[in-house]
Amino acid sequence: MSHKLKILQGSASNMLRLLLSILVALVLPPLLVHRMSPPEYSAWVLILQCTAYVSVLDLGLQTAIGKYVAEYDALGDRTASSSILSSSFAILCASALVGAVAIVITTWRVPQLFHQMPPALTDDLRWGILLVGMSAVFALPFSSFLATFIGLQKYWFPTALALGSKILTSAALVSLLLMNGKLKQLACAMAFFNVITALGQFFGWSKYARERVDFSFRLIDRSYALRLARYCSILSIWTVATLFVSGLDMVIVGHYDYNNTGYYGIASSATNFMLLIVGSLFSPLLPAVSSLQTARTPSEIGSLTIKVTRYCTLLMCLIALPLLFGAYPILKIWVGRNYAVRSALFLEVLVLGNVIRTVGYPYSLVVVATGKQHLATIAAVAEAALNVSLSIYLVQRIGALGVALGTLVGAFVSVGVHLAVSMRLTRSTILMSRRTFLVEGLLRPLLCVIPSVFLLPCWRQFAMLPVHPSLLAIWTIATLSVAWFVGLTSTERVEIKQTALRFLNLHLSSRYSINSSE
Repeated sequence: MSHKLKILQGSASNMLRLLLSILVALVLPPLLVHRMSPPEYSAWVLILQCTAYVSVLDLGLQTAIGKYVAEYDALGDRTASSSILSSSFAILCASALVGAVAIVITTWRVPQLFHQMPPALTDDLRWGILLVGMSAVFALPFSSFLATFIGLQKYWFPTALALGSKILTSAALVSLLLMNGKLKQLACAMAFFNVITALGQFFGWSKYARERVDFSFRLIDRSYALRLARYCSILSIWTVATLFVSGLDMVIVGHYDYNNTGYYGIASSATNFMLLIVGSLFSPLLPAVSSLQTARTPSEIGSLTIKVTRYCTLLMCLIALPLLFGAYPILKIWVGRNYAVRSALFLEVLVLGNVIRTVGYPYSLVVVATGKQHLATIAAVAEAALNVSLSIYLVQRIGALGVALGTLVGAFVSVGVHLAVSMRLTRSTILMSRRTFLVEGLLRPLLCVIPSVFLLPCWRQFAMLPVHPSLLAIWTIATLSVAWFVGLTSTERVEIKQTALRFLNLHLSSRYSINSSE
């Protein structure tokens, strides 16, 4: 099977999981905001955010497992792959102990962390963080087994497990909400399914991946553990930087502006749709490049980086434009007028900031895949430092909007540092002209926003139809036309048409075979 086909299969698998995640994200928030008061919903958002910090203790090991398993499997070295998995599990067990201590301390300090919260919610928030947090601690080491599937580029099991977990968890939460369940009950359900999913990862590896990647405590190897530690030492800085960039937003808002926590959480949820789409489509690039780098020149990897960046930028623009121009009507349909009025501006600023940051995502993936993340760490550190410091400064003066503005400014810094510093340092493995990257990878796809400039004078805030329907139709056609004829090269347009035709022919052939057999 070709590497291109493996990437497409991984993207398709991730997209299936994404579609379900979007469906869940569309269904749950309206139920939550209508069944809970704004302070209660804010507490639920903080439960999910605080317990999500446990995933930071992964320290990039899932990425490392995917990378090294892909490399060793390509070489046919099963012993090395097995030692990587076993050593990673041991490291993650130690990380889980740290996570357990952190959850206990966070639970204890809830009144001080969120002093503006109504006192009646303190007990529920504490129990929620403790229950969901400890389930995340239990699940952390088991994530290593799921990462082996990514390294083997076998995406069907992670997809099936994610689908089953999402469906069961969502069904339980919806049932509890309809029965007027409280925060503690919702937290218990979330914790239960976190544990079940973790065990499912282990049993799935045992049945479907053990023949190629084994696990045993006897296979824990100090040399491989040190290799993982060296690889993840820099990657963990990226992980912590990502935490500072986006993971602390809700906690900062909850500490300084608790009344806007739920509204900011709704805006963040809508923004996460974009990030889920990009992550689902482009994350298979990492194991693919890891297995390809020994057979490709730095120039070829550089050309691939520019091409994928163009696709990523174009996709982000096409997703972001409706969210920017239709923030209020989309939110009103989704969660009602009260949340739409209070969340629309947060959403617009967060969307813009995440579009800017995400244009550097493909380059970051390739950097990690080639093991050169230490040469690009300065961008992540600079963004994190500026984002947090500016967010804390502004939130005390203009409220939650200041946190969103901190995200926007930090995104500009991240892309700027990559262009000015990181790309010069990584030329030995990712050889490309920064001018070509800027023109072909960024500016070319960004031309699809030109029709939106002409739409601005007609746009009206807090209107269900910000512009006349005829203008909206013209804008849609013009934007898609520019994206197709300008954002993509002629070769890429031909490739997309050919891929679509192959998929259609394959689908029709399979249907014909089924009908013939009947």
